[in-house]
Amino acid sequence: MFLFTFYRIIKFALQGFWRNFWLSVVTITVIVLSVVSMNFLIIINRVTESAAEVIKERIDVSIYFKNTIEEEDVLRAKNYIDSLSQVRSVEYVSKEDALDNFKNIHKNDVKILEALDELEINPFAATLVVKANDIGDYEKILEYINTSEHGENILDKNFGTQRENIEKIQNISANVMRFGVVVSVIFIIIAILIVFNTIKLAIYAQREEIGVMKLVGASNTFISMPYLVEGVLYALFGCIIAFLLLIPLINFLQSYITNFFAGDVVNIRGYFHENIVFIFGSQLGAIIVLNIIASGIAVRRYLKV
Repeated sequence: MFLFTFYRIIKFALQGFWRNFWLSVVTITVIVLSVVSMNFLIIINRVTESAAEVIKERIDVSIYFKNTIEEEDVLRAKNYIDSLSQVRSVEYVSKEDALDNFKNIHKNDVKILEALDELEINPFAATLVVKANDIGDYEKILEYINTSEHGENILDKNFGTQRENIEKIQNISANVMRFGVVVSVIFIIIAILIVFNTIKLAIYAQREEIGVMKLVGASNTFISMPYLVEGVLYALFGCIIAFLLLIPLINFLQSYITNFFAGDVVNIRGYFHENIVFIFGSQLGAIIVLNIIASGIAVRRYLKV
């Protein structure tokens, strides 16, 4: 008996779905746009987080010592810096290595190389390249160095530009996320209103059939359930179509992002493949709940059962 009742509820829901075909198409289209926009937020968040991590990995601070400072003093400074808990690694670049690196960079510039040959001394100083555990640790590291006995031996430090780049990326990400959230909420509200009005029109169009069903003794639950199931169908079809569209779109974006970052440092395709069940399930569940709420409100308001 239960299976027969369930079959009839699904049958009536599908009939209502096809009777209002164009309204169903509009409803599903808005749901598709809502789901796509929500997943774009996920993609944007993933890309910006990965981009920030890439830049963080490339950030370091170079500490240049005065040319008159002996190597032993630089190595003592290296040991001191390496002992700080905020420091991940310290690389020592000697005067000779700094000179060789400079020559390699400018190996095609004859004038610069000739000018270096005319100098009687090595113009480059020893350098320490420091990487911190976190970008926020650089300020503390520089403060410790400046206030230590090694501070007076330091000629210069380069830090700040890359930190500004991370802040720019984070600001852009926050602004895009805010815009995306607003767009997603607008689409979701529109979808709920369309579902509400579609169910309302379906109830109005089937008012005579509903009257006959009441006369033959159909229960209020049996009359109401097809409209709730119809709302679930909108959510199901909308989410499936959205994800079918997202698969080629993500593949296209992945190739573009890979070329932009010169490698697979931002793997949105892998992220979606690993989390597809959670992403699809949570979004489908949320859309179904919202559609059931909209359908339920329409049924209670316009279906006199």
